[in-house]
Amino acid sequence: MSATTVDLADVILRGHGIQYVVVGGQAVARTVRTGTVDVDVMVTTSDFQGTIERLLKDPRIRLRGMREGLALLSIESARGAGLDILDSAPFAGDQSGGEFYRYLVEEESSESAGVRYASTAIVWYTRLLTSRWKVYAEKILVNILDGADPGLLAQAERIARRFGTLELVRSRLEYVRRELGGRRERPRERLP
Repeated sequence: MSATTVDLADVILRGHGIQYVVVGGQAVARTVRTGTVDVDVMVTTSDFQGTIERLLKDPRIRLRGMREGLALLSIESARGAGLDILDSAPFAGDQSGGEFYRYLVEEESSESAGVRYASTAIVWYTRLLTSRWKVYAEKILVNILDGADPGLLAQAERIARRFGTLELVRSRLEYVRRELGGRRERPRERLP
């Protein structure tokens, strides 16, 4: 279902002239197995409000909720699969949301079949900046245990340095590294 959900989200977003980058689990799923179904996309700060207004006029879209810098939508024709719209500003640190979005597009994403996907490193960086970072740290750990390159943690740290968020992100990265070390020492449970 996930590939068709991304395709459907792409059709809807392009139909409204919205420029975006797929972030979150769908971006990570390009390199390692994930269980995500929803589609998270990031837009520039200057486009955030207009993007939401345009999408809410679309009968295929329903609003599930709003938080600062995040609109939780669902695609009705995809059995209510989530389409979450993220503002780039909360991840920009000491720079503008537009600068962060340009960096995302130019240096930390790639295009496949006309859809732009964020790198795993920048997905991890954004996850560690949220107020729910511990929940996302667990997802990062699962990504690594399922085959993602743990060296991408160093890339997430470089991104934090670039955007002036290193002080906040560093302790969260250390948490992931400590947990990862502990989990690698313990054998994985095997089901009978």
